[in-house]
Amino acid sequence: MLKNKVIFLDLDGTFIDHKFTPPASAIEAFKAAKANGHRIYMNTGRGVCQVYDHLWELGFDGFIGGNGIYIEENRKTLFYKPLRQDLLLRVYDYLVDHGIGFFEEGNHSLYAHTSYLPAFSRRLEISIEEAIKKTDSLFPTTQYNCTQAHQNVNKVSIVLNDEVDLEALRAFIQPELTLGLWALFGNEREFADIFQTDISKGSAVEFIMDHLGKPLSDAYSFGDGDNDFEMIQTAGTGVAMGNAIPALKAVADHVTAPIHQDGLLKAFRHIGLID
Repeated sequence: MLKNKVIFLDLDGTFIDHKFTPPASAIEAFKAAKANGHRIYMNTGRGVCQVYDHLWELGFDGFIGGNGIYIEENRKTLFYKPLRQDLLLRVYDYLVDHGIGFFEEGNHSLYAHTSYLPAFSRRLEISIEEAIKKTDSLFPTTQYNCTQAHQNVNKVSIVLNDEVDLEALRAFIQPELTLGLWALFGNEREFADIFQTDISKGSAVEFIMDHLGKPLSDAYSFGDGDNDFEMIQTAGTGVAMGNAIPALKAVADHVTAPIHQDGLLKAFRHIGLID
Protein backbone atom coordinates (compact mmCIF):
# COMPACT_ATOMS: atom_id res chain seq x y z
CA MET A 1 0.00 0.00 0.00
CA LEU A 2 1.24 3.48 -0.90
CA LYS A 3 2.21 5.94 1.81
CA ASN A 4 2.91 9.68 1.99
CA LYS A 5 1.72 10.59 -1.51
CA VAL A 6 0.08 13.85 -2.59
CA ILE A 7 -3.54 13.81 -3.75
CA PHE A 8 -5.21 16.59 -5.74
CA LEU A 9 -9.01 16.55 -5.77
CA ASP A 10 -11.28 18.52 -8.03
CA LEU A 11 -14.45 19.37 -6.10
CA ASP A 12 -17.62 19.56 -8.21
CA GLY A 13 -18.40 16.21 -9.82
CA THR A 14 -15.37 14.57 -8.22
CA PHE A 15 -15.48 15.06 -4.46
CA ILE A 16 -18.84 16.81 -4.05
CA ASP A 17 -22.08 16.11 -5.87
CA HIS A 18 -24.86 18.32 -7.24
CA LYS A 19 -26.04 18.87 -3.65
CA PHE A 20 -22.51 20.17 -2.91
CA THR A 21 -21.69 17.53 -0.31
CA PRO A 22 -19.31 14.57 -0.57
CA PRO A 23 -20.88 11.08 -0.77
CA ALA A 24 -20.23 9.02 2.35
CA SER A 25 -17.82 6.81 0.40
CA ALA A 26 -15.76 9.85 -0.64
CA ILE A 27 -15.41 10.92 3.00
CA GLU A 28 -14.40 7.36 3.88
CA ALA A 29 -11.73 7.45 1.17
CA PHE A 30 -10.52 10.86 2.34
CA LYS A 31 -10.14 9.81 5.98
CA ALA A 32 -8.41 6.55 5.09
CA ALA A 33 -5.98 8.39 2.82
CA LYS A 34 -5.13 10.89 5.54
CA ALA A 35 -4.55 8.01 7.95
CA ASN A 36 -2.01 6.60 5.46
CA GLY A 37 -0.02 9.82 5.56
CA HIS A 38 -1.15 11.21 2.22
CA ARG A 39 -1.48 14.98 1.82
CA ILE A 40 -4.73 16.10 0.16
CA TYR A 41 -5.28 19.38 -1.67
CA MET A 42 -8.45 20.79 -3.16
CA ASN A 43 -7.73 21.67 -6.80
CA THR A 44 -10.79 23.47 -8.06
CA GLY A 45 -12.11 26.19 -10.30
CA ARG A 46 -13.86 27.62 -7.25
CA GLY A 47 -12.40 30.56 -5.38
CA VAL A 48 -11.47 30.32 -1.73
CA CYS A 49 -14.65 32.22 -0.81
CA GLN A 50 -16.74 29.54 -2.55
CA VAL A 51 -15.63 26.63 -0.37
CA TYR A 52 -18.10 25.47 2.26
CA ASP A 53 -17.17 25.12 5.92
CA HIS A 54 -17.98 21.40 5.95
CA LEU A 55 -15.19 20.86 3.41
CA TRP A 56 -12.57 22.81 5.34
CA GLU A 57 -13.52 20.85 8.46
CA LEU A 58 -12.45 17.56 6.82
CA GLY A 59 -8.82 18.58 7.17
CA PHE A 60 -7.50 19.36 3.69
CA ASP A 61 -3.78 20.17 3.70
CA GLY A 62 -4.14 22.92 1.16
CA PHE A 63 -6.28 24.69 -1.39
CA ILE A 64 -5.78 25.52 -5.07
CA GLY A 65 -8.45 27.82 -6.45
CA GLY A 66 -9.43 29.61 -9.62
CA ASN A 67 -7.78 26.92 -11.77
CA GLY A 68 -4.36 27.52 -10.22
CA ILE A 69 -4.57 31.28 -9.70
CA TYR A 70 -4.45 31.04 -5.91
CA ILE A 71 -2.63 28.48 -3.75
CA GLU A 72 -2.60 28.19 0.01
CA GLU A 73 -1.39 25.63 2.52
CA ASN A 74 -2.60 25.40 6.11
CA ARG A 75 -4.55 28.62 5.39
CA LYS A 76 -1.39 30.56 4.44
CA THR A 77 -1.03 32.00 0.94
CA LEU A 78 1.78 30.48 -1.14
CA PHE A 79 0.94 31.88 -4.58
CA TYR A 80 -1.47 34.44 -6.02
CA LYS A 81 -1.58 35.90 -9.52
CA PRO A 82 -4.85 37.66 -10.34
CA LEU A 83 -5.78 38.73 -13.86
CA ARG A 84 -3.98 41.75 -15.25
CA GLN A 85 -6.41 44.65 -15.15
CA ASP A 86 -6.04 45.46 -18.84
CA LEU A 87 -7.00 41.90 -19.78
CA LEU A 88 -9.93 41.94 -17.38
CA LEU A 89 -11.27 45.20 -18.82
CA ARG A 90 -10.95 43.86 -22.36
CA VAL A 91 -12.97 40.76 -21.48
CA TYR A 92 -15.44 42.75 -19.40
CA ASP A 93 -16.26 45.10 -22.27
CA TYR A 94 -16.62 42.21 -24.73
CA LEU A 95 -19.09 40.36 -22.49
CA VAL A 96 -21.15 43.48 -21.87
CA ASP A 97 -21.20 44.38 -25.58
CA HIS A 98 -22.31 40.86 -26.53
CA GLY A 99 -24.95 40.53 -23.80
CA ILE A 100 -23.28 37.56 -22.13
CA GLY A 101 -24.16 36.92 -18.48
CA PHE A 102 -21.12 36.70 -16.22
CA PHE A 103 -19.53 37.18 -12.83
CA GLU A 104 -16.02 38.05 -11.72
CA GLU A 105 -14.38 35.88 -9.09
CA GLY A 106 -12.25 37.35 -6.32
CA ASN A 107 -10.86 35.72 -3.21
CA HIS A 108 -13.41 37.40 -0.97
CA SER A 109 -16.51 37.60 -3.12
CA LEU A 110 -18.11 36.96 -6.48
CA TYR A 111 -19.22 40.03 -8.39
CA ALA A 112 -22.23 39.26 -10.56
CA HIS A 113 -22.81 41.71 -13.41
CA THR A 114 -26.36 42.89 -14.03
CA SER A 115 -26.46 40.45 -16.97
CA TYR A 116 -25.81 37.41 -14.77
CA LEU A 117 -29.18 36.75 -13.10
CA PRO A 118 -31.29 37.03 -16.29
CA ALA A 119 -28.85 34.78 -18.15
CA PHE A 120 -28.68 32.22 -15.33
CA SER A 121 -32.45 32.11 -14.90
CA ARG A 122 -32.89 31.52 -18.64
CA ARG A 123 -30.22 28.82 -18.67
CA LEU A 124 -31.96 26.80 -15.96
CA GLU A 125 -35.49 27.97 -16.88
CA ILE A 126 -36.18 29.34 -13.40
CA SER A 127 -37.32 32.69 -12.03
CA ILE A 128 -34.94 35.47 -11.04
CA GLU A 129 -35.84 34.85 -7.39
CA GLU A 130 -34.98 31.16 -7.78
CA ALA A 131 -31.76 32.11 -9.54
CA ILE A 132 -30.76 34.25 -6.56
CA LYS A 133 -31.55 31.46 -4.09
CA LYS A 134 -29.65 28.91 -6.14
CA THR A 135 -26.64 31.19 -6.54
CA ASP A 136 -26.61 32.02 -2.83
CA SER A 137 -26.67 28.31 -1.99
CA LEU A 138 -23.73 27.77 -4.33
CA PHE A 139 -21.71 30.89 -3.67
CA PRO A 140 -22.90 32.63 -0.48
CA THR A 141 -20.63 35.68 -0.86
CA THR A 142 -22.04 36.80 -4.23
CA GLN A 143 -22.67 40.51 -4.78
CA TYR A 144 -25.34 41.21 -7.40
CA ASN A 145 -26.06 43.84 -10.06
CA CYS A 146 -22.49 45.04 -10.42
CA THR A 147 -21.81 47.49 -13.24
CA GLN A 148 -18.05 48.04 -13.05
CA ALA A 149 -14.99 45.82 -13.19
CA HIS A 150 -13.20 45.04 -9.94
CA GLN A 151 -9.58 44.77 -8.82
CA ASN A 152 -7.82 41.49 -7.97
CA VAL A 153 -10.07 39.25 -10.05
CA ASN A 154 -8.96 35.63 -10.40
CA LYS A 155 -11.08 34.73 -13.41
CA VAL A 156 -14.38 35.48 -15.11
CA SER A 157 -17.21 32.95 -15.39
CA ILE A 158 -19.87 33.18 -18.07
CA VAL A 159 -23.30 31.58 -18.44
CA LEU A 160 -23.44 29.40 -21.55
CA ASN A 161 -26.80 30.17 -23.05
CA ASP A 162 -27.33 28.99 -26.62
CA GLU A 163 -26.50 32.37 -28.16
CA VAL A 164 -22.98 32.42 -26.73
CA ASP A 165 -20.47 31.85 -29.54
CA LEU A 166 -17.70 30.00 -27.73
CA GLU A 167 -15.37 29.86 -30.70
CA ALA A 168 -15.62 33.62 -31.30
CA LEU A 169 -15.00 34.29 -27.61
CA ARG A 170 -12.08 31.86 -27.52
CA ALA A 171 -10.50 33.58 -30.51
CA PHE A 172 -11.00 37.01 -28.93
CA ILE A 173 -9.27 36.18 -25.63
CA GLN A 174 -6.26 34.36 -27.08
CA PRO A 175 -3.33 34.10 -26.54
CA GLU A 176 -3.18 35.43 -22.98
CA LEU A 177 -6.43 33.84 -21.83
CA THR A 178 -8.22 30.54 -22.35
CA LEU A 179 -11.61 28.91 -21.75
CA GLY A 180 -12.55 26.02 -19.50
CA LEU A 181 -16.06 24.55 -19.41
CA TRP A 182 -17.76 23.41 -16.21
CA ALA A 183 -21.17 22.37 -14.92
CA LEU A 184 -22.92 22.12 -11.57
CA PHE A 185 -26.39 20.83 -12.43
CA GLY A 186 -25.74 17.93 -14.79
CA ASN A 187 -26.40 19.81 -18.03
CA GLU A 188 -24.00 19.51 -20.94
CA ARG A 189 -23.65 23.28 -21.38
CA GLU A 190 -23.74 25.50 -18.27
CA PHE A 191 -20.69 27.70 -17.58
CA ALA A 192 -17.25 28.58 -18.88
CA ASP A 193 -14.29 30.12 -17.08
CA ILE A 194 -11.98 32.68 -18.66
CA PHE A 195 -8.56 32.44 -17.08
CA GLN A 196 -4.85 32.88 -17.74
CA THR A 197 -3.28 30.57 -20.32
CA ASP A 198 -0.02 30.16 -18.43
CA ILE A 199 -1.67 29.08 -15.17
CA SER A 200 -3.74 25.94 -14.67
CA LYS A 201 -4.58 23.22 -12.20
CA GLY A 202 -1.59 21.42 -13.70
CA SER A 203 0.86 24.24 -13.03
CA ALA A 204 -0.46 24.28 -9.46
CA VAL A 205 0.33 20.57 -9.12
CA GLU A 206 3.89 21.32 -10.25
CA PHE A 207 4.12 24.22 -7.78
CA ILE A 208 2.98 22.14 -4.81
CA MET A 209 5.20 19.18 -5.63
CA ASP A 210 8.20 21.48 -5.96
CA HIS A 211 7.22 23.20 -2.72
CA LEU A 212 7.09 19.82 -0.96
CA GLY A 213 10.31 18.61 -2.59
CA LYS A 214 8.56 15.61 -4.09
CA PRO A 215 8.64 14.21 -7.66
CA LEU A 216 5.59 14.47 -9.89
CA SER A 217 5.40 10.68 -9.79
CA ASP A 218 4.13 11.06 -6.20
CA ALA A 219 1.19 13.22 -7.36
CA TYR A 220 -2.28 11.71 -7.87
CA SER A 221 -4.99 13.86 -9.49
CA PHE A 222 -8.73 13.20 -9.72
CA GLY A 223 -11.18 15.13 -11.88
CA ASP A 224 -14.15 15.11 -14.20
CA GLY A 225 -14.27 18.30 -16.25
CA ASP A 226 -12.77 20.36 -19.02
CA ASN A 227 -10.56 22.34 -16.62
CA ASP A 228 -9.01 19.14 -15.20
CA PHE A 229 -6.94 18.14 -18.25
CA GLU A 230 -3.71 19.74 -17.13
CA MET A 231 -3.74 18.32 -13.61
CA ILE A 232 -4.68 14.84 -14.87
CA GLN A 233 -1.82 14.91 -17.37
CA THR A 234 0.72 16.57 -15.07
CA ALA A 235 0.37 14.20 -12.11
CA GLY A 236 2.21 10.92 -12.02
CA THR A 237 -1.22 9.27 -11.96
CA GLY A 238 -4.36 10.95 -13.31
CA VAL A 239 -7.81 9.52 -12.66
CA ALA A 240 -11.05 10.49 -14.41
CA MET A 241 -14.37 9.91 -12.70
CA GLY A 242 -16.94 7.71 -14.41
CA ASN A 243 -19.09 10.81 -14.87
CA ALA A 244 -16.18 12.71 -16.49
CA ILE A 245 -16.36 14.11 -19.99
CA PRO A 246 -15.18 11.58 -22.62
CA ALA A 247 -12.12 13.61 -23.61
CA LEU A 248 -10.79 13.55 -20.04
CA LYS A 249 -11.31 9.81 -19.77
CA ALA A 250 -9.26 9.42 -22.95
CA VAL A 251 -6.15 11.01 -21.39
CA ALA A 252 -6.47 9.61 -17.85
CA ASP A 253 -4.34 6.76 -16.54
CA HIS A 254 -7.41 5.22 -14.94
CA VAL A 255 -11.17 5.72 -15.19
CA THR A 256 -13.14 4.93 -12.06
CA ALA A 257 -16.86 4.68 -11.34
CA PRO A 258 -19.10 7.80 -11.22
CA ILE A 259 -19.16 9.90 -8.07
CA HIS A 260 -22.42 8.34 -6.81
CA GLN A 261 -21.18 4.81 -7.41
CA ASP A 262 -18.33 5.14 -4.91
CA GLY A 263 -15.97 6.29 -7.66
CA LEU A 264 -13.42 8.00 -5.44
CA LEU A 265 -13.28 5.18 -2.92
CA LYS A 266 -12.88 2.58 -5.68
CA ALA A 267 -10.12 4.60 -7.32
CA PHE A 268 -8.17 5.07 -4.08
CA ARG A 269 -8.34 1.31 -3.47
CA HIS A 270 -7.49 0.40 -7.07
CA ILE A 271 -4.39 2.59 -7.06
CA GLY A 272 -3.32 1.46 -3.62
CA LEU A 273 -3.66 4.76 -1.79
CA ILE A 274 -5.79 2.92 0.79
CA ASP A 275 -6.65 -0.69 1.62
